[in-house]
Amino acid sequence: MAKSNEAFTLQRCIEVINDACSGGEAMSFVREVSAFHRVQASQGYRAAAECTASLLRQNGLDVCIHSYPADGRTLCFTQKLFKEWNCTEGWLEIILPWQERLSDFNREEMSIIQRSANMDFSNKDIPIIYVENNIAPADLNISLAGALLFVENDFDKWCKRAIELGALGIITVSMPEIKPVRINMSEDKEMAYSHANLSFHIYSEEQENKLCGFAISPYSGKRLREACIAMAAEERRPTARFKVSSTLTKGFIENVDAVIHGDTDEEILMVAHLCHPRSSVNDNASGVAAAMEAMCALGRLITEGTLPRPHRTIRLLLIPEFTGTYAFLKENEDRLSKIVAGINLDMVAGYQNGKAGPTIIVDTPDCAHSFSGDLSSIIMRELSKECSFGGKDRYVPLFMGAKVPFAFGSDHYILSDPTVDIPAVALTQWPDKTYHTSADSIDHIDPKMLRRSAALAGSYCYIYSRFTVEDAEAVIPEVSDRFFQYINSLRRKKACSDARERCDYIRDIYFATLNRISSLFDEKEFCQISSVIEDEKELFLRLEQIYFKGREKNPLSSSPIPLRLFKAPLAMRSIIGDMTSYEKKKFYGLRSKYPGYPSLDDYLIYEADGKRTVADIARRVYFQTGVECGDYAEEFFEMLSDIGLIKLTNS
Repeated sequence: MAKSNEAFTLQRCIEVINDACSGGEAMSFVREVSAFHRVQASQGYRAAAECTASLLRQNGLDVCIHSYPADGRTLCFTQKLFKEWNCTEGWLEIILPWQERLSDFNREEMSIIQRSANMDFSNKDIPIIYVENNIAPADLNISLAGALLFVENDFDKWCKRAIELGALGIITVSMPEIKPVRINMSEDKEMAYSHANLSFHIYSEEQENKLCGFAISPYSGKRLREACIAMAAEERRPTARFKVSSTLTKGFIENVDAVIHGDTDEEILMVAHLCHPRSSVNDNASGVAAAMEAMCALGRLITEGTLPRPHRTIRLLLIPEFTGTYAFLKENEDRLSKIVAGINLDMVAGYQNGKAGPTIIVDTPDCAHSFSGDLSSIIMRELSKECSFGGKDRYVPLFMGAKVPFAFGSDHYILSDPTVDIPAVALTQWPDKTYHTSADSIDHIDPKMLRRSAALAGSYCYIYSRFTVEDAEAVIPEVSDRFFQYINSLRRKKACSDARERCDYIRDIYFATLNRISSLFDEKEFCQISSVIEDEKELFLRLEQIYFKGREKNPLSSSPIPLRLFKAPLAMRSIIGDMTSYEKKKFYGLRSKYPGYPSLDDYLIYEADGKRTVADIARRVYFQTGVECGDYAEEFFEMLSDIGLIKLTNS
């Protein structure tokens, strides 16, 4: 018979779940998953989904697979589900000035850029035209008809221009440095012969079957560049032959859905993206494997009665990154309010040997008003008690771990959008020397890190699923410490002219976070915890009065209020695919006018709650990023208004 919740403190839950997780079992899941070429919307991805579903069923979990039409038309909010791509053969062979096969799908699938067109130039010598890194696409005005364009870096910004100029395809390295762990790649024994994970982003019929793409190694890229420059001095060009056998057709994407049922219709969501080419193990066979091990361990502990059945259902989604999350949210739009919190596992188990950095908890954005990051910090501290040192209850960790402020980059940012309102942390690693390359092999994976990641994710989901008053009392001090540190740091900035305004901002987020904690309880439990929360608020107000007495708030200029007409973050690549020529010109003009500012787009969207003015939104984004963006925000929202995604109102 299951033991009562009262028998399990938060710390005891973590201990039990940590003991139940196995790095060896998780490693077996890694081996299974990494055997598939998991390009999303492909036969390889589908086979991986069926494999993981079978493994989860074998471990006693309730599992199903949901399919969605990958047809280039279906919209899930603003995300279009692009067509299914399958490839059976692909290669690029240099003919002059030397003969060598630089890309070969049958040896390394990653060497063929995903969604390459079906073309056969295996019996014709095709010239290679090299463009130096300092030339912008708009400045290239030569014909590429019947040729292959060779750009070493940033191939994706060249795709549109390559099509306009008539190129048959693109050759590239496009493996950016990650200082200090990934530099001088053409000279690095591990990276010199690897290939980058690249994809054409095709969201309209006019982009289909236009380009082949070849991801060559840094060593080959250096050699080909030198040959291009040397031959250009003689008014000659290198030549190549190539072939890609592929199809781009209407198909499907799949989400693997596994649940541990709770007593209510509320849920906790664990996600990990199952997609990426075969040579992508830490990214993200590791996240999938750790999530599977977390669910299997929880399932066993609950079934055998070691842990009480949870109050809320725990759901695991193994998805194609981004598209699968949008599809799930759209399908379940009417019950999103029942999903209380989430966690995203993405790159979680690289050996911390100088090639892969610490385990990182990426906190939720300010607009989420969430304690998810605080709960995660508590769990990581408990898991760090691995080796005693210097006396009773003193421990040191055997791994590096850290919590960092919110950052975009994976599915947690979709869940945390206020219109979705599933506050989600991410568990990841950074840096990773092999990130998005064929060097990301199973030799890169540490079973001990797999176990720790599984234990953290499992503990997070289980504690959230049964969240008790005692759990809240353990988490609230962690939340308060975070916000008290914010205002203490602000107090020490003697020259800060907007201290009053920043303090108001911090207080609003802090109080909303405490209120979210109280919202998880019924009336009886709310009465138990509300006094604790009110005491914390009162202490903050007293500190605020002491620190910032007499300081005034800077007034904001009047500006319109943007009303969002869409749910979830903007899927910009999908949106651009459906823009008119005029809209694209305006969009790219804005990008050109404000280089670097597009990284603020999602922050701006997050803060558009239908009540704040553009000026207020820009100010809040400044507090989060340190970037003054008032002018950009005004033009950005005007652009979104022009294409019908928001409505600007003065009241």
